[in-house]
Amino acid sequence: MVLLCVSRTAAQTPSPVPVEVVRLVGGSGLVGRVTSTGGGKIHMYVDGVGDVVIDSAAIASRSPVPPPPPPPSPWSGTITGSMTHISTVAPGLAGSTLGAQVNLGVARMGARSAVSLDGNLSYWRREPDSAAANQWGLSLGGRRMLAARWVLLGRSQFDVNHVQFLEYRSTTIAGLGYFVVKSPRVSLLVASGLGYGKSEQTAYGRVLSFAAGIPAGVAGPITGVHDMLSLQLTPMLGFQQDAHYFWSLRASTPYRQAEFNAKLLGMVTTHFGLSIAFRQQYDSSMPPPVNRTLRSLISGVQVKL
Repeated sequence: MVLLCVSRTAAQTPSPVPVEVVRLVGGSGLVGRVTSTGGGKIHMYVDGVGDVVIDSAAIASRSPVPPPPPPPSPWSGTITGSMTHISTVAPGLAGSTLGAQVNLGVARMGARSAVSLDGNLSYWRREPDSAAANQWGLSLGGRRMLAARWVLLGRSQFDVNHVQFLEYRSTTIAGLGYFVVKSPRVSLLVASGLGYGKSEQTAYGRVLSFAAGIPAGVAGPITGVHDMLSLQLTPMLGFQQDAHYFWSLRASTPYRQAEFNAKLLGMVTTHFGLSIAFRQQYDSSMPPPVNRTLRSLISGVQVKL
C-alpha cells in the first residue's frame, strides 16, 4: 500500500525592496528602489522617472529613507506657575492681595471634538491676614463641531474664593457657538447658552450680607454669552482673550456675573514659555463693602507637557 501526502504551501510574497536615498558626488540625490547592482552600475527605479542607471563611482552614499514621524498625540497638557496681584477686596477690611498660583490643564483633541480639564490652586497673602491656600478651582469643558463654523459647547466650573469671602461658586452652562473668523492664525468664537448657577459665601461673608440685608447665596437657572479670540502673532508668540457674561433668569434673583481674560504667551522653546495676563471679575452677589469688581495681573512661566 502506498500512501501519498500532498501538502499545499501558500505562495510567499517577496518583501518589497526598501526605498533608499542615493546621494551623488555632485551633491544631488535620488529617492527610489535599487533593483540590481553589478558591473560597476546600480539600477534604480525612481517614481515619476522610471529606471535609472548610475555609475557606482558617482555615488557618495546610500541610506534608507527614514520612517515617517508618528502622528501627534491627541493628548496635551500644560503646567503654569505664576505670581498674581489683585486689587483691594474690601476697603478698610481686606487690602490688596499678593500670591502664587499653579495651574494644570489636560486636553484631548479629536477631529471634530475636544475635552479639557483645568485646575488651579492659589496661595494668597491678603492684607492684613496671614498667607493661606484659600483659592482653588476645577473646570471641565467640551465642544463638538456640528458644521464648518457651528460648534456645540458645554462647561462646568467650580471655584472656591475665600479672598472674596466666597465659600464656593458653581456654574454649569451649555450652548451653541459660531466661529466668526476661523483660520490657522486667527479665530473668533461667539456663543450663547443656558445653565444653572449657585454660590455661597463664607461665614464672614454671610455676616456682611446679613448686615446689608441681601441673600448670602444665589441659586437658579442662568443664561449668558461668551466669546473667545485666539491670535497667533508669530510662530512663538500668541494672544488669547475670552469673556463671559451670565445673568439669572429669575426676576426675584437679579444675579449677574462677568469675567474678562487677556493673555500674552511667548514660547522660549517648544515646551517652555513666559506669560502675562490680565483678569477682571464681577459678581453682583458680593455684599458691601466687598468690591464686586476685582482686577488681577498675573505673570508666570508655562511648561507644555
